[in-house]
Amino acid sequence: MPFKKNHEFRFLPIKSQSLDTLPLTLKLRPGIRDKIRSIPNWQSELRDTIEAWLQKKLDQTAQD
Repeated sequence: MPFKKNHEFRFLPIKSQSLDTLPLTLKLRPGIRDKIRSIPNWQSELRDTIEAWLQKKLDQTAQD
């Protein structure tokens, strides 16, 4: 059940840009999910890492 509007525990975005409504899902080897989730602030770090990886791949593709 969703929280009511302006509830004290509601989600507050950290950055000014909102997130996509459709999640990216992928299968991992056993145990990796738990290790990732044990890292503080893992979602934000993973988003930044994916964005940097994507930009690097796009730059490489543009050079070819």
